[in-house]
Amino acid sequence: MLVWAALVVCLAFAGSVPAYAGDPSPSYFTFYVQQSFPKQTTTNDQIQQINEMLGTNFDDWSDVTNLSLGAQYFKRVSPYWKVGVQLDYSQGAIKGTATIPTEAGPAELSFEQRYNTYFDVYAVAHFLPCPSCTKVVPFIYGGIGYGYEKDRTTLNLQNEFINEDLLVVNNDGWFPTYSAGVGIDVPLSSKDKWYLEFGGAYVWARMTNTVPASGSLAPAPEVTADTDFTGPNYWIGIGLKF
Repeated sequence: MLVWAALVVCLAFAGSVPAYAGDPSPSYFTFYVQQSFPKQTTTNDQIQQINEMLGTNFDDWSDVTNLSLGAQYFKRVSPYWKVGVQLDYSQGAIKGTATIPTEAGPAELSFEQRYNTYFDVYAVAHFLPCPSCTKVVPFIYGGIGYGYEKDRTTLNLQNEFINEDLLVVNNDGWFPTYSAGVGIDVPLSSKDKWYLEFGGAYVWARMTNTVPASGSLAPAPEVTADTDFTGPNYWIGIGLKF
């Protein structure tokens, strides 16, 4: 209930503030693509342990592109401040296959860690250090919210005699997330309400759960799933002032 209450507050926040009387176009909507560089230290270490144990070379999260789509809605509430709400969504997976020797002959070992769903919702603010700027509008960004993700890790061994799940781990849950950064809005023309946005930020977001695990390589019936999205990111977007 606490999580859902926080999400409702975030979504209601932008709609509850009064418009900035000095701006005839006080609302902004931005759609963007974001590249993230999450730490995922524990998860990457676990993948490397599998590589060392089985002689494989599976990728970890440092080897792949972590893209997400996002949208922001803002209201200008003073010469120096815009406040609003932000939503992000992504899916992704790392996977690989390798042939390893077994007592029943060569077998294909397949690994996958798939994030079926990731999304977050933030209450966000832009501080505008130069409210009179028109060609390039710099801002300082801050946000606080909640995220949700659902992932599944599988390690399977298969040939004509073997079909064994060596490891299966399912994980999901909610977690708090925080972000701070800087960026610029670049109007496409002096009269055009469309603008480009470029920004970068650092995110603090981590979820640690005790979840069921199965398979012959599972160290215990329950394991610690440590999902660490903490790290830098950057985004490129297009927005409309209205």
